[in-house]
Amino acid sequence: METKQVQNIIRSFFGKRFSKETQLRFRYWLRLTEDRDEKDATIRELWEKCPSSITERTWEDLSEMQERIGRKHTMPVRRSLFSRWGKYVAAVVLIVSTSVVTQLVNQPTVEVVSPKLVEFYVPYGDCREITLADGSIVWVNAGSLLIYPSEFTADTRTIYLSGEARFQVAKNPDKPFIVGTNHLDIQALGTVFSVCAYPNSQTTSTTLEEGSILVGVKPEKQQSSILKSGEQLVYHHQTHQIRINSVEAKQMSAWKDGYLIFENASFEQLIAALERKYDVTINYNAGKYNGRSYYVKFNPDESVEDALLILSRLIDGFKYTVTGQTISIN
Repeated sequence: METKQVQNIIRSFFGKRFSKETQLRFRYWLRLTEDRDEKDATIRELWEKCPSSITERTWEDLSEMQERIGRKHTMPVRRSLFSRWGKYVAAVVLIVSTSVVTQLVNQPTVEVVSPKLVEFYVPYGDCREITLADGSIVWVNAGSLLIYPSEFTADTRTIYLSGEARFQVAKNPDKPFIVGTNHLDIQALGTVFSVCAYPNSQTTSTTLEEGSILVGVKPEKQQSSILKSGEQLVYHHQTHQIRINSVEAKQMSAWKDGYLIFENASFEQLIAALERKYDVTINYNAGKYNGRSYYVKFNPDESVEDALLILSRLIDGFKYTVTGQTISIN
């Protein structure tokens, strides 16, 4: 996206009234890694022009949201989570709290979204389980962001995902459950399925364990697909191709139990998963490993060095060095 387009989107959003749907989608787009520098620069410019200041009340609101998220499964929401943007993150309202829309958006023409939206972020090196207001259970993988209303009062139970999650949906035929991603919409009534939609990935996929789901591609240029148990739909962002495979569905979400299982995976996919699981940075020569497929399984009790040792035995010429949280593969 061009710099001017990014600037126009952000500038046009603040100080104007938008529907709850639009506000949610804007926050989802803002957290994606694409055009990160342009977004940061525009936010910084808006902040400098804003007379408001961040007070201790801002951080109290963040703590209040943490309590709301963690009724059953607690995940610390620390200031360090927002260290990339510092004070800018509060101004842009990446979190909608109970009494404040934060400084920059708190203008007379803007209202607090109701029902209130919760943004649940899981950092690298972690994996969390949460229960939504309808009783649906969600396992959220490392490096993932889930946006959902604190109460489902609309005609649908719509949430948004950037990253990877497994959903065990509470049955309610009158209120479809919809997971929105940047490229796919997945609709279910009562079922168990997983979605993998990391923003830096070349594909978005969804895998069905039980029940049935309706998968639609954005924009609606292709026919929607209904998946059966044991099927996985993979959508390629660049080619816009859709592939439906028969898979061992439960293996696709084995990460929630600490396993990493790869079948016909690229080296890029393998490394990205290791970085998320172990919260490390891995540098490597992408060209050296292009065109290869890998079949490997890592157990929950294996460390990152155990995983690297396994790879060194599987791949000829695979050597590595570890310096703190940074790994270099020769």
